[in-house]
Amino acid sequence: MWTTPALSQLEAAVSSPQNPIGMRMRAAYFLRQEYENYVKNNDDSEGEICKNVIDFLGMGLQNKEHGSLMRHEFAYVLGQLRDERACAVLEKILSDKTDNTMVRHECAEALGAIGALSSLPILQSIQQQSKSTLNEEISQTCEIAIDYMTWKNSSKSKEEEEYDGVACACMLSPYSSHDPAPPHPTHVHLSTEELGDILRCEEKPLFERYRAMFSLRNRGTTECVHELGNTLVQDSSSALLRHEIAYVLGQMAHDASVESLSESLRRKGEHEMVRHESAEALGAIEGRWEDVEKILREFSDDEDVVVKESCLVALDAADYWGYGGAHEEEEEEKKQVDDGENNNAEDGPLSFVQQKAVTNGKRMEDGEKKDVIRNHFNVVV
Repeated sequence: MWTTPALSQLEAAVSSPQNPIGMRMRAAYFLRQEYENYVKNNDDSEGEICKNVIDFLGMGLQNKEHGSLMRHEFAYVLGQLRDERACAVLEKILSDKTDNTMVRHECAEALGAIGALSSLPILQSIQQQSKSTLNEEISQTCEIAIDYMTWKNSSKSKEEEEYDGVACACMLSPYSSHDPAPPHPTHVHLSTEELGDILRCEEKPLFERYRAMFSLRNRGTTECVHELGNTLVQDSSSALLRHEIAYVLGQMAHDASVESLSESLRRKGEHEMVRHESAEALGAIEGRWEDVEKILREFSDDEDVVVKESCLVALDAADYWGYGGAHEEEEEEKKQVDDGENNNAEDGPLSFVQQKAVTNGKRMEDGEKKDVIRNHFNVVV
């Protein structure tokens, strides 16, 4: 058995860009768990541990040597903490026009998740600037964050909470992720096809299209997967929307999404944020692992570094599911453990999926694979 590594070990793991990306990813999610455990046990987020977690993740986010994939993951975790003390570093990175679009996007989305009204002016300013420079991904992310924060602080959100259809399956999310848009209670009256029509309607605000997307996710049927997958490969209006669809399909981890996610990953002309999210989503699908592993290995040496690293991270799941062999990075991590250089686990290194899945400082036993993958994708269990 093993326990969560010491805070000093986690700081060391996220401080050095030279550490294998799997190790840094695991450390980021262990830090999130340290924060959440402290809040749960003390009913307080003002403690020194919480501040340290935010500081460590913030330092990682600011260090460009970590690369875009890792830095965007730091930003994502900061947003999921929903602590306003993270806003300053997120706003700083978002405001840097020279920084990577995917990283800036994640910072804007994180600010929306945190929901601090003090962040509205900078989101509004960046949205307008990005419109003028035709950076649609940043402009649209800011737009959705603004719409979400405006909705959340309006009477509309309270009215929707009291809506008679609130018990609709599309409103009951099996995921614990803090999403950029809520499903709409009136979606209870719509068919799956009608929700798909809203998702694909380019005339509607992205916020409304996102709401339809999350309603489809929460319903969770094969038909919903097809609506989402078809939009992923057919849409040409928004790379941001397509990337979020890929993430949602990763949460659902449904066998029926393999074809659409694979097609998305294969498109060399697609935005890297869409291809990267498609790769990681594929890594979540257990039922067709042989098909998944084949395409992930095909693109594990992609010329786009973000896509390449995403495939390697996704392949890390193979060690947990028992398919295939460990990739090079995992072998390096094992060597570090054998040499006494990495003591993050008492019985050897865990796969990215395992460590990202940790929720209570306990190792998942054999036969608990479903719990692991659910936690990996923020599923409430």
